[in-house]
Amino acid sequence: MKKFKPTLSITIFLLIFSISFGVHAQNIFDEKFEGCNTDRFSTEKDSIEVKETDKDLVYVLANNLEEENVKKIRGLLSCQIIVDLNGKSCLLSVDNDTNIPTEKLKLKKIIDKNLNWEKPTEKTSVIVAIMFYGKSVEKKRIGMSSERGFHQIE
Repeated sequence: MKKFKPTLSITIFLLIFSISFGVHAQNIFDEKFEGCNTDRFSTEKDSIEVKETDKDLVYVLANNLEEENVKKIRGLLSCQIIVDLNGKSCLLSVDNDTNIPTEKLKLKKIIDKNLNWEKPTEKTSVIVAIMFYGKSVEKKRIGMSSERGFHQIE
């Protein structure tokens, strides 16, 4: 019997479908974190508005997670990150469908301390979905607009 291996596209569809029913105020995902300034921010809509540096989320996680977790992690990790006007990150919420609990990954500490972006024109909520396959990963950015709802952006 052939084992089903979901692609990131299928998983993104399911993620977008579940997000549509779970939007709560400013937090996209149920697992929330404290400490972000959420007084006013926009969300990426139909295109990537906040540019990554060469040290993107995948790089930051690969270089800051415990080595054992880097080797073992499998599944989908979706992050909502607030990027301030200086390009600093603040992890606001996550949906962790990986085989490693969020607390063990220490995502809030790693992302807030190590993930920087090019300076945006306004404070922005960025949604990043990463599918971990073992030795490879696939990353997608998600936008949200009134016309299209949640969708993949480039």
